[in-house]
Amino acid sequence: MMRRLFVILLLSLLSPVLCFGQGGEALQEYQVKAKYLLNMPIYTEMPPQALNGTSYTICLIGDTPLENILSASKGTLIKNRPLVVRRVENFSQADNCQMLFIASSARYRLQPLLAEANRRRILTVSDMQDFARLGGMIGLLIVDNRVTFDVNRAAASRASISFSSQLLKLAHDIIN
Repeated sequence: MMRRLFVILLLSLLSPVLCFGQGGEALQEYQVKAKYLLNMPIYTEMPPQALNGTSYTICLIGDTPLENILSASKGTLIKNRPLVVRRVENFSQADNCQMLFIASSARYRLQPLLAEANRRRILTVSDMQDFARLGGMIGLLIVDNRVTFDVNRAAASRASISFSSQLLKLAHDIIN
């Protein structure tokens, strides 16, 4: 009985530490994902009309911790343009976006978002499950505890977007 009580006490003391560790891992995961978002444009060729405006704007739809992480990089040059990060609720707020990150919480409206992003020639990225297979361009995923990505070349091609061979070599899976 005393031993059982000791184990319960020990677990109750360790649980906040374990939760903190898991939160730290989640934060680290999103920091890696943010680095992917900041580096993917280097290996992405977009049509000239998609690069309108004076900034490179990453728009975020849905609930994601990426906004806070990416905000630390505001002003960083991407394709010789200062980075702007903007949370949007719909496309009426998405003027001049070059990249759209769609959070898993926006999955219920994925197809209309992808259709409009395609029409506007916006690079689409998400970490929702099967994103690239559902028509998104770059799907971030975790494989063997590492962040990697799938690429949907057909979806990108419909928006006149292409990826360098260097990016494609790093992809976990390529959907044609």
